[in-house]
Amino acid sequence: MKQKIILLFGVMMLSSCASHRSGWKLVWTEDFKGDAIDSSSWTRVRKGPSDWDDMMSQRPDLAYVKDGELVLLGRPGDTANGDETPFVTAGLQSSGKRSWRLGRVEIKARYNNVQGFWPALWLMPDASLPKPEYAEIDIMEHLNHETIAYQTVHSRYSLDRKANEQPAHSTSAPIKPGDWNIYATEVYKDSVCFFINGEKTLTYKRIPEAQYQFPWPDYPFYLILSNQLGGSWVGPVNRPEQMPSELRVDWIKVYQQKNAR
Repeated sequence: MKQKIILLFGVMMLSSCASHRSGWKLVWTEDFKGDAIDSSSWTRVRKGPSDWDDMMSQRPDLAYVKDGELVLLGRPGDTANGDETPFVTAGLQSSGKRSWRLGRVEIKARYNNVQGFWPALWLMPDASLPKPEYAEIDIMEHLNHETIAYQTVHSRYSLDRKANEQPAHSTSAPIKPGDWNIYATEVYKDSVCFFINGEKTLTYKRIPEAQYQFPWPDYPFYLILSNQLGGSWVGPVNRPEQMPSELRVDWIKVYQQKNAR
């Protein structure tokens, strides 16, 4: 019986968060070649009411491609040039242009350390979810001068549940500060998994009987790449001499299982 249990556990582990090196195919690569952001894949994030987008600007000097890298900057605002906020930032999103179901997303990125800087790489559903559903996958979030990155799944279940309830839906793990790191997530019908530099950091398992806990297989998801300054989580931007804040992306790769439908 013990051997059967061990064997069954091994099969379950292989079926959830399996390596992308086996049974996966590359379906999209963004390597930011050329001299401009590809408008067939990306649009600029517009200013909004939330902590993550309330400093967003359309200024062309905040988002551009250079030497095969995407550069997203944050700078002090300039009212003389029409800026409406004390700081201005940039973000890209692929909504309506690039979205995927059940796959692996890898992003090679780096960012500097600025007090109040909150870079993020994340996935949102490219569809209207029925209320009260919610779904979000944070592949990477970083705060200030920390030497870790955060990776999180959000659903109505995770937002409503008590902090000590399982399964754990968020984790943090070490990064190479100021250097290139590779962040990844894999979305399966029964789990969401996170990786940093090839090391698995979290497996978030589906609970079959839990309501509003696991909406991700039901919708395509698009990417958001955001440079944000300030907010209730990251705190104030009180060292402007550290500016500009800088998020750079070298490449993005999206894989799907060869038998995925």
